[in-house]
Amino acid sequence: MNKEILTKQVLYRSIHRGCKETDILLGKFAEAKVAEFSDDKLNLYHHFIEEDDMMIYDWILSKANFPSKYSELISEIRDFHNLN
Repeated sequence: MNKEILTKQVLYRSIHRGCKETDILLGKFAEAKVAEFSDDKLNLYHHFIEEDDMMIYDWILSKANFPSKYSELISEIRDFHNLN
């Protein structure tokens, strides 16, 4: 898939999740960071945002364990929001 199209899709999906808290956490992060992602990181983020909203929310807030493949990404989101 074209990187520009995928970037637009993940940005939209980050902002329009259905759960207001996750909309804010992912939306603000995506607006600031997605444009600078490498192809690999963009693909990883695409898979990440396909996960369940409540799981993502719990992962970001350290309420649940998350798959190790998301470690760096979750850490970056936490740092962005000063949640570490």
